Amino acid sequence: MSRLVTAQEVVPVARVRAVIGDSRRAAVAAFAVIETAGFFFYLVAARKIWFFRDDWDFLAARGVNLHDLLREHGGHLVALPLLVFRAMYWLVGLRSYAPYQVLAIGLHLTAAALLRAIMRRAGVGPWISTVAASLFVFFGTASQDILWAFQIAFTGALVLGLVQLLLADHDGSIVRRDWLGILAGAAALMCSGVAVAMIVVVGLAALVRRGWRAALFHTAPLGALYAAWWLHYSASSSTTVTKASVLVDWVRTGITAAFDGLGQVRFVGWAIALMLAVGLVFAWRQYDRAERRRRGAAISAMLIGAFGFLLISGINRAWTGVQFAASSRYLHVVVALLLPALAVAADALIRQWRVLAPFALILALVGVPGNVAATGKSFVGEKYFAGYEQMVRSLPRMTLATRVPRDLRPELVNAPFITVGWLLDAARSGRIPAPRASTPQEQLTNRLRLSLEQLDEGTGTRCVPVGPPVDRDVVAGESFVVRGAIAVQLIDQEGGITSAPVTFGATFFTGGHDHTLRDVAGVPLALRIRKGQAKGMLCGSSG
Repeated sequence: MSRLVTAQEVVPVARVRAVIGDSRRAAVAAFAVIETAGFFFYLVAARKIWFFRDDWDFLAARGVNLHDLLREHGGHLVALPLLVFRAMYWLVGLRSYAPYQVLAIGLHLTAAALLRAIMRRAGVGPWISTVAASLFVFFGTASQDILWAFQIAFTGALVLGLVQLLLADHDGSIVRRDWLGILAGAAALMCSGVAVAMIVVVGLAALVRRGWRAALFHTAPLGALYAAWWLHYSASSSTTVTKASVLVDWVRTGITAAFDGLGQVRFVGWAIALMLAVGLVFAWRQYDRAERRRRGAAISAMLIGAFGFLLISGINRAWTGVQFAASSRYLHVVVALLLPALAVAADALIRQWRVLAPFALILALVGVPGNVAATGKSFVGEKYFAGYEQMVRSLPRMTLATRVPRDLRPELVNAPFITVGWLLDAARSGRIPAPRASTPQEQLTNRLRLSLEQLDEGTGTRCVPVGPPVDRDVVAGESFVVRGAIAVQLIDQEGGITSAPVTFGATFFTGGHDHTLRDVAGVPLALRIRKGQAKGMLCGSSG
């Protein structure tokens, strides 16, 4: 016979629910404070950085026509970030890098919020979810994706992929949210190849929770779209690695670096990995089969996706060396995919043994100071960026800039997409602000950059390795061939000063073949040549 619930029994239940509700709201409020603190922290950390390397492809080498939108960049489809960059360039030009960086920082913080939502949906407690997501907020080891504006290509694909995952993570048939998920996945594909791994994650999660029809719905159209683009625009330009041992080393390097990045302190990364393994076993035991599918589909798919992402990136990038798997840009994605499983594992262990809560918290927080300190370590120093900005601003103000070929590239190492013509047009439009007064050495270095044109052609003959510095006088219009890389200085014999060294020849962007250097200033040049990092050689004249 059922028993009536007395008023005295209802009151404690109501109080418990109120306490739980207050705790959840407090956890959300705490995470909002952490996100806000993260935004201002990264905004301050970003001040030393300026437009750099791949940024210039979006700014100086492409328009918004269909060909430029679909053209690959390093094997990636980057149409959406390109559109964003072009809009920002139209609005603010090069007057400040901060608005561009705000986009990258905002996407990183959005990813953290989405990760917390995934953890909560998997049944992780509000405070454990907040702590785990906060680790991602302050994962400064991955600051390349947070502070470098170009990396909205990676983070944008991650964020949109997480959106698709959340929209696809439900029971039942195809509904409107699934169609919105497809749109998010398509937008992710237009950001970078990170989307390929994220689509695999979504497909696995849908397969486990909803079956093959939902999985095909969320993957087949996007896979066909990406394959059509890749075959037409990227297949012929890709350098791939398929050797199993190399790929295994690449994945192992990336996973190890991810745990080391989270732990920072020696052996803490191993302890976090152990917590993940043991905790997932207990999480598996705590729920029946149906509940595992509902709670664990997305988490399991993301865990597998972390390895899948590294495998995909290894196929395309392992030729650079397996240590590149530990680079900041990859760790950002890998840790994002690992963290929900770590949160589930920690939550399961704490539910089993409350006494472990302080130890789990210590493991989570011990790496935060190291990650905060690591923020920005992937970039060159502030002094370099200051000089770099001065160079870009002052080059189009040089009188010589109007007399040399418009397609001359004055900086081949970190801005090979910039041409003199683009600089002149941008300065004329006001999008490149006026510089401070240049020093005599800066003026001489600019003159060197505008006087010596590098052509990606020519075949060296009678090549001689550059050992000690070599002084060479180049007559007006003379050209010679370089094999490898050389560092060149211009000597002002009247003023008694020498320019800063400028690298010519083989670089990551210009390739390793022979290059022809030609005097386009129309005046003799007194050069001092040193060997560069790629064993520079001077070859015979090509004209």
